[in-house]
Amino acid sequence: MEPLSAYIPQDRRQALARGAALPERMVGAALFADISGFTPLTEALARALTPRRGAEELTRQLNAVYDALIAEVDHEGGSVIGFAGDAITCWFADELQIDEHPNLQSPAALRAVACALAMQRIMRRFNAIVLPDGETMTLALKVAIASGPARRFLVGDPVIQQIDALAGTTVARMAAAEHLAGKGEVLVDEPTVARLGAALRVAGWRADDETGERFAVVAELQNAERRTQIADNPATTPQSPISHLQSEMVRPWLLPAVYDRLSAGLGEFLTE
Repeated sequence: MEPLSAYIPQDRRQALARGAALPERMVGAALFADISGFTPLTEALARALTPRRGAEELTRQLNAVYDALIAEVDHEGGSVIGFAGDAITCWFADELQIDEHPNLQSPAALRAVACALAMQRIMRRFNAIVLPDGETMTLALKVAIASGPARRFLVGDPVIQQIDALAGTTVARMAAAEHLAGKGEVLVDEPTVARLGAALRVAGWRADDETGERFAVVAELQNAERRTQIADNPATTPQSPISHLQSEMVRPWLLPAVYDRLSAGLGEFLTE
């Protein structure tokens, strides 16, 4: 059974394990990954199977996609803050104040872009999902990244469910980038391009008609040696993930019905 703490953002798990609070004001990179194709896949599975069996198969497909994508977020030291429909919002924190180290690229922005490109490579596995009736469906991904300061909030009632939330101009730019991104693309805001410098190769630019803000279409990350140096810097390397927390620490983060089912080992019946 997956540990209950897996439903809490990684950085929050770290803080809970240390008995510490996360800072309300943070600097880093926000990543939004939106999957398209689940709606037609849902309809196709319902046609090919019974509605109940279709829902079970859809859950299996969802888990396969999200498990692969979230593994990349974890690998790059990010945290999945929340799910919204077929999308996830993630946060990569900078342990250092980048403005105080002008010769250091932003590790958070670097990791976020590396994660986004890895996500796109992973989605190639789902280019052709063959259904029981022989029909083929395709899933695709678009990713938007913005970097800079953000605010972290806790919302909700601990008796029902607490939820992590991100807010601020960085998150707003991430949302604007998402609207301009196409399937299979990674878009980043201008501050991210500036923070990565020569490490980032840009394929083109797009602009938001309302704000005039520009966003770059990422071609690739360059200068792998420099990236390795940043990743190996103890001051910027993410902490190791923590798998388990005491149940009383986890309880406020899950809806009661979900917590009860998972605690009873009935997670496979959550689709009901």
